Amino acid sequence: MLCESKQRIGLIGAMYFIGILAASTIIPVGFLSDLFGRKWIFVITLFIVLVSVAGFIFARSIEELYIFMFLLGTTFPGRIIVGVNYAQEFQKKSWIEYI
Repeated sequence: MLCESKQRIGLIGAMYFIGILAASTIIPVGFLSDLFGRKWIFVITLFIVLVSVAGFIFARSIEELYIFMFLLGTTFPGRIIVGVNYAQEFQKKSWIEYI
């Protein structure tokens, strides 16, 4: 990483946001959570996060880091949209009235 240019290193962080953009426009997270259930979509996204982080640890090139950061970005809509709704299902009815 010390010999890489600043543009190539900056692209690592940009790949996360490119993954978010791609997943937000291509993957219908809300439809999939209605079809398969919020629990399974949330578990699948957390499994992909686990694979991505393991990929960060064992990556041998900057191109591999690009791939794993993109993959991590694709899980963001699933974790945020489905995760918040899934957590709200466990709240008491009196707490939800304040929202």
